[in-house]
Amino acid sequence: MTPSENYRPDIDGLRAVSILLVVLYHAHPWLLPGGFVGVDVFFVISGFLITRILLSPGGMPISTFYARRIRRIFPALIAVLLVTAAIGWVILLPPQFRLLGENIVASVLFASNLFQLGQLGYFAPLAAENPLLHLWSLGVEEQFYIFWPLALGLLARSPRRRLYILGALALSLAASAVLVVTHSDWAFYAPVPRAWELLIGGLLAEANLVRKCGSHLLGGIGLAAIAASALLFDRAMPFPGLLALVPVVGAALVIVSPNAVTNRLLLSSRPAVLLGLISYPLYLWHWPLLTYLGIIRHGVPNFLEIWGAILVATVLSILTFHFIEWPMRNRGNLAPSLSIALGTAGVIGAAIVITAGVPWRFPQELQAIARVSTDDNPAFRDRCFLEAPGSGFDAGCIGPGGGPLLVLWGDSNAAALYPALAQAAQHASFRVGRFTAPGCAPILDAGPNAGCTASNGKAFGLIAAARPDIVVLHAMWGFDNDLEKLGGTVTALRNAGVLRVVIVGPPPVWKRTLPHAIINHYRFSHELPDRLGSGVSGPAEDELMSGFARSAGIGYVSLRKVLCDIRQECLVRTPEREVIATDTIHLSPGGARLVLGVIGGELFRAGGAP
Repeated sequence: MTPSENYRPDIDGLRAVSILLVVLYHAHPWLLPGGFVGVDVFFVISGFLITRILLSPGGMPISTFYARRIRRIFPALIAVLLVTAAIGWVILLPPQFRLLGENIVASVLFASNLFQLGQLGYFAPLAAENPLLHLWSLGVEEQFYIFWPLALGLLARSPRRRLYILGALALSLAASAVLVVTHSDWAFYAPVPRAWELLIGGLLAEANLVRKCGSHLLGGIGLAAIAASALLFDRAMPFPGLLALVPVVGAALVIVSPNAVTNRLLLSSRPAVLLGLISYPLYLWHWPLLTYLGIIRHGVPNFLEIWGAILVATVLSILTFHFIEWPMRNRGNLAPSLSIALGTAGVIGAAIVITAGVPWRFPQELQAIARVSTDDNPAFRDRCFLEAPGSGFDAGCIGPGGGPLLVLWGDSNAAALYPALAQAAQHASFRVGRFTAPGCAPILDAGPNAGCTASNGKAFGLIAAARPDIVVLHAMWGFDNDLEKLGGTVTALRNAGVLRVVIVGPPPVWKRTLPHAIINHYRFSHELPDRLGSGVSGPAEDELMSGFARSAGIGYVSLRKVLCDIRQECLVRTPEREVIATDTIHLSPGGARLVLGVIGGELFRAGGAP
């Protein structure tokens, strides 16, 4: 069959559906909470088309296949990597720019998905500040392209080829179903638990399951399944796992039904086909532009700005398709030249990494702000903060000696407060204990988070044994369920003999990292602000916690009232010009010292009265 005879416009239309889901999800997650399933549909399409090419009559040499993949993938990818790096040079702070360089290197090595696995952890960079995060899916596909032709070649003469494919598919699906419960990030990014989605597409091609008639119902059901998963799923669900069967099987049903009414009239329509043709460059372009827009606008771009960015991404995608992607597909042996060009992009990424994000891009007065990073905060290397190497809760987390005892119990926000609290305690003649764990609010029943329940149980036992005069609770609370559980924890502390319980309220939460917010303000006003009012949370959570403390008869100290004024503008730098927070929420050492200078007297007030 000739390429024109093989061409199916409805598959380009299915690509259009996929890219629409992804772009809408990234633009407005509330509008399409499960739009991420568009990536799963892409996987099925890729598995089907690649396998059909490899199994076409007369076959295709593997070298020819790889050369075609290079011409198909590399040109647009190189353009996006270089432009994203150029914009990042202007916008990103050194830690984020270094991360961008690492992402570029990972992309060049076809390992973006594996690189994202290495970025996991409580203090992992914000996804919304990673312009190349979306390339993880390209990494999964590239790894499939490397190994799948070799596997098919080994199975070419085997009468059990289909059985082997089914077995691999089943094992991959089983791995996904298990990992989505035990290690959800591995289920999402790793190639093995994702392979079954591509293998389903491959199985459709290998078994020649495409039907020429009687498929009207199947095509409609498949499209409905994709739409339903996009509307009803959300990122709180265990995905991919077995839930991914809904959009994946839906995509398979669409592919096997070329003559369905939905395929012929909707997916094969000219607008759908045209959008499908630019789906690859649009996928590459849209996320970096939305990321940079979010950074510039402090995480709160408006509707027109978001769709302006998507319009720019669409125009760039059309230009990329017509002037870069399509001409490269139809030229001769460009694989060596394109490989060198991609390698050059990798060298640029490596240079960004080696130079630690090129901090000298910024004026001298901004360099100290630009280098601020949560990783540099010594508070998070304390042995009684459970994220630190060699950490653990034991009696050594309580200061030795006699005198009144104050214990700090909470999450990473409490850990950020501890060094300044310990320093203030010396002047107040108090001993200080601390029990802090990332993401664990100080409540005895942490629900499904077994790790937090265990660590909090151990902390409570040590607190009860020490019988402190004061217990200070500080965390970012999950307000839906935590307040009722917090009431039970307060009662348990009182029953254990604690004289006074004080809650330190939540700090202001920034939509983007505070150093970014400060430097973005400088770019437009050419002055360093002391306060900012945009891109920061309001007073609702502080008021809620204050009301809870009053009803429970315990002490309450508001960080918001310390850091923000009545106009809801919040301090961003201390009088010594140190940034208040190292990221979106955690106080810097200077920020913690400023706060303790204001609230220390209230915290160390001894006695049982609230």
